[in-house]
Amino acid sequence: MNKILVCCFLLAVYCFSSCSSGKKEVVDERQNLLLHIDTLEKQMVNASSMELNKNIASQGITAYEEFAKKFPSDTISPEYLFRASDLSRALGDNAKSLDLLKKICSAYPNYRKTPDCIFLQGYYRQELFGDTAGARTFYNELIAKFPNHPFAGDAKAMIGMFGKTDEQVMREFEQKNAAPKKK
Repeated sequence: MNKILVCCFLLAVYCFSSCSSGKKEVVDERQNLLLHIDTLEKQMVNASSMELNKNIASQGITAYEEFAKKFPSDTISPEYLFRASDLSRALGDNAKSLDLLKKICSAYPNYRKTPDCIFLQGYYRQELFGDTAGARTFYNELIAKFPNHPFAGDAKAMIGMFGKTDEQVMREFEQKNAAPKKK
């Protein structure tokens, strides 16, 4: 009987310690990734020249994505994906930037920058890919989902500029500013 109790006790201790060490490993992995990201962020921009170090920025993108993949429910994950999108665009990988913005919108619809992500998808489609039809879709989505967001007005203005030359846009802007203001 005593042998059975001792075995049960040892089994319980083993299970408890293995469960605890698993949690500790996850916490350590998260902490190590956060420290790695922090180190990369501090090295990403040359303090004197204010130039982006492309190699470190690329490592930063990888680290941000790795964190979001390993810890998708962590509240910092959508922010890291947003930063990865911004860095991807800065490095000229516009398609990856768009993919990351799309991922944020689908995986984190309640993220505070989701309206920004929708607007940026439209803006990048328009400006970087010349896809006004795709841009219109995102602008209309933003207007429908977030009508009171500051970017909703910008989205309406962007839609209003489709098909117009720079000269036409400038003329309309000048006419609008020259018109008497309503009180």
